Amino acid sequence: MKFFSFFFIFLIIILTISTKLMITNQETTLKKIDIEISKTQLVIEKIKTDISYATRPQKLKKINEEEFRFSPILQKDIIKLEK
Repeated sequence: MKFFSFFFIFLIIILTISTKLMITNQETTLKKIDIEISKTQLVIEKIKTDISYATRPQKLKKINEEEFRFSPILQKDIIKLEK
């Protein structure tokens, strides 16, 4: 009977320690994931800022003049198709 009680107490101690280690490991993993999420959110914010800067009308006009040289379609140039 003494052996059984010793074994039972030892088993409970082992289970408690293993549970604590498992929880600590999962918390560490969650912290790493939170850090990755924060980094990704910063990258997304930077990209949004770059896009908002690049799509400003002045910037788009400059890109058009330097790269494409497109001109607007005038109303008189639109062809009306008849059915």
